[in-house]
Amino acid sequence: MKATRTALLLTLLGFLFVPPALADGLVIVRPHPEYPHLTQLAVRYHDVDIVIRDQVARVEIDQVFRNLNPYDVEGEYIFPIPDGAAVSDFVLYVDGMPVHAQAMDAAEALQVYRQLVRENKDPALLEYAGREMFRARIAPFPAHGDRRVKLAYDHLVEREGGLYRFIYPLSTEKFSSRPLERALVSIVLETDRPIRNAYCPSHDVSIEHIGPKHIRVKWEESGTRPDRDLVLYYSLAEGPMDIRLVPFRPDRGEDGYFMLLASMGFDNEIAVAPKDVVFVIDHSGSMRGEKIEQARKALVYCVRHLNRDDRFNIVSFSTAVEAYARRLCEASHRRVEDAARFVEHLDAGGSTNISGALERTLETRFDAGRPAFVVFLTDGLPTVGETDPERIITQVRRTMPRRWDDDSWWSDERERADVRIFPFGVGYDVNAVLLDQLAVENGGSPSYVRPGENLRARLEGFYDQVAHPVMTDIRIRIKGAKLLDLEPRNIPDMFRGSQLVLFGRYRGDGNVKVELTGLIEGRRKTFRAKAKLPRHEDANAFVGRLWATRRVGSLLRHVRLYGEERELVEEIKGLGMDFGIVTPYTSFLVDESDRFLPMEDVLADGERQRRHDHSWGGLTKLYGGNESKKEAGFVPPAANPQVRSLQMLGDVGMSSSGKAAVDMSSRMQEMVAAETEEAMDAAAGVRVVSGRTFLWDGDAWKDADCPDNAKLIEIEVGSDAYFDLLASHPEIGAVLALGEQVIFEAGGRWYQTVPSA
Repeated sequence: MKATRTALLLTLLGFLFVPPALADGLVIVRPHPEYPHLTQLAVRYHDVDIVIRDQVARVEIDQVFRNLNPYDVEGEYIFPIPDGAAVSDFVLYVDGMPVHAQAMDAAEALQVYRQLVRENKDPALLEYAGREMFRARIAPFPAHGDRRVKLAYDHLVEREGGLYRFIYPLSTEKFSSRPLERALVSIVLETDRPIRNAYCPSHDVSIEHIGPKHIRVKWEESGTRPDRDLVLYYSLAEGPMDIRLVPFRPDRGEDGYFMLLASMGFDNEIAVAPKDVVFVIDHSGSMRGEKIEQARKALVYCVRHLNRDDRFNIVSFSTAVEAYARRLCEASHRRVEDAARFVEHLDAGGSTNISGALERTLETRFDAGRPAFVVFLTDGLPTVGETDPERIITQVRRTMPRRWDDDSWWSDERERADVRIFPFGVGYDVNAVLLDQLAVENGGSPSYVRPGENLRARLEGFYDQVAHPVMTDIRIRIKGAKLLDLEPRNIPDMFRGSQLVLFGRYRGDGNVKVELTGLIEGRRKTFRAKAKLPRHEDANAFVGRLWATRRVGSLLRHVRLYGEERELVEEIKGLGMDFGIVTPYTSFLVDESDRFLPMEDVLADGERQRRHDHSWGGLTKLYGGNESKKEAGFVPPAANPQVRSLQMLGDVGMSSSGKAAVDMSSRMQEMVAAETEEAMDAAAGVRVVSGRTFLWDGDAWKDADCPDNAKLIEIEVGSDAYFDLLASHPEIGAVLALGEQVIFEAGGRWYQTVPSA
C-alpha cells in the first residue's frame, strides 16, 4: 500500500465544558451506507513507556489496531491529553514505514465534537472530553489488517499538598471489539530527593525500588479490557517520616473520607527493631508429600534470614507437640544452622493438636518493647487435645499477653507484650473461622494456600515483608478533626521499605495536624505533619470506595465470627448500596440481557425462608424499592441456563471448613486489605460514578437514589438541549458516559436520556 492512498487529518480540539476524564487512544469506525453492520476495531496491543524526571512526564504510546471487517473501513482516532500537554510526535505506520502528521488548531472544535457524537450515537465519547483532544481521520484500515499508531507527549505532573499525581489514560480500551492481546504500562520515576510514598490506587502494579531516588512501576495484562485510568501518587522525602492525606468529600454536609499514606522510606540505614518470632509448623499425616517438603524449605529459608539481633523458636506439632528450644534463642549462626537441621528432620505423621501447639507457643516469654510474631502453619482441623474452636479461642485469650487498649497505653508501667499471630491455612481441610479469629483478635492477618499453589513461595514472601520491623504499636491522631471508622482498626506495624495505608472518615475541615506515634527501637517517638481537609473534594472518589470496601470486609468478618447483629447487617447493606459493593446482603443475579433476578427466586425453598428476613431488605433498594418484582417476570436459573451469579461467595454463615469456607475467608481478607480499585471487583450491573451509585434496571442506568415517583425529563442524546445541560452542569459528564439511557439528577431535577431518533 502506498502512502498516497492514506488520508490523514489531525486536528487539535480544546474542550472546556466537561470535567477531567482521561481516556486512551480509540478508533471509532465511521458509518458507511454500503456496510450497515460494521464491527468496531480491536486493539491488538497497547504499550506505553513513561519517564518522569523533575516533575515532567514524557509519555510514548504504541498501539496496533485490527480491522475485523471483511472490507476496508475509515476510522476516527480520538486521543485526549492532559491540560497543558505538548504533543511532540504522531506517527501512522504505512507498509511498515512511519508517516508523521502535523497538528493544526480547529476553531470549530466544539461543533466537530458534537457532530462526531451524533454520527456515532455513542455518548460514551463524552468520557473522553475535557482535555485537549486529538482527532485523526485515518483511511483505509485494510480488511482483516492491522494499523500501528504511535504518539508522544510531555506534560507537568500535578502536585498538591506535597503529593504528586500522575494519570495515564487507559479506559478507552474497554470499547475494543475484543480483549487486548497485551496491555503494558511502564513508568520510570527519577527524582532529586528520596522517594518516600509511591502508591497506585487504580491497578495492581509492581513497584521496583532501584535506588532511593529511582523506582520502576509496571502494569501488564493479557486478554484484558482495561476500564479505568492508571493513577500513580508519589511523594518525596521532606523529613525522616513522610505523611500524606488524600481527602474525598463529595457533599459538604456529610462526613468526608481520607486515605493516609505514611512511609519511612527504603533506606538501608533505617534502624530495624530486633524481633521475637516463633514458627509453628503442622507435620501431621495430612502434610505428607509435597506440602511438608515445601514447608520445610520455606521454614529453613525464614530461619536463615533472621536478623542478627532477633530471637526465635520453632514449635512442631502433630499428635504431640515439640519445641526446638525451651525458650527464645539468639539468631547466631550456630543456632540457625542447628534449627535448620531440626526442621529438615520433620516427618509427616499423626493427628493435629492445634490447641497443644498454641498452648506451648504462648508459654514463650515475650519481652515488651520488642515486636513479637507467631507464624502458625496448619493444613487440618483440630483432632486431638481440645478440638472445640470456641474453647481454643478462649484458651488463647486467657494466655495471650496483651497491652492495655485505652489511653493508659502511654503508661510504661502498664505496658505488656503484644504478640501478632499470622495463621497460614494450607488446603481446604482447615477451620477457616478459627484461623480468621486467631488473626483478627491478635493483630495479624490470615493467609490461605489453595491446593496447587506454591506454599514455599507464599511463606517466604510473607516473611520477607515482616523481616525488618521499624515501627510498632502505631497510633494516629488528627488534631482539628474527628476520625471515625478507621480501616484497618488495628493499625499494622511498619517495616523497612513498607508503606502504611490507612482509610477512614472525618468530621470537620480546614488545616489540621497529623500525629503518628509508635515504638522505634523500644522507644516511643512521634512524627507530625500538616494537612488540609476540605469541605468539598470530589476528585479522589476511589478513597471513599476503598474505605467502604475495607469496612464491608471488616463487618462481614465480624458477623461471621461473632454472629449477626441488626446494626451491622444494616450498615453492610447501606454501604453495599451506596458504593456498589456486592455483599451477601446485596447480592443479585444477571442474565444475558442484564435483567436482575432477586436472590429469593433462585434459592431453595428452605434457604429462601431462612434468608428472607435479613437479605431481602437490602435488595429492595437495588430493585428500585419494588418488592413485587419478586413475583413478576423473572426467569429462574432452571429455565434459563445462561444466568450467571454476581453474588458474593456463599453465605456469611456457611460452614467453617471446606473450599467454600476458605474462599469466603480469602474474599473477606481481600476486601479488608483492598488497596486498588481492581481489588474491589465491581459487579456488572452496578456502577459508581462521581460518588453516585447507578443500577441497570434492564432499560437504563438508574441513580439508586431516584424515587419511584420522580418526574423524569426526557432529553435526546446529541441534541442541543443535551449539550446545553452538559454545559450548565459539567459534573454530569462522567454520568452521561454510562450510555445512551441514563436516569440521573442535575440541578434538583431528574432527567432520562434517550437515543437520538
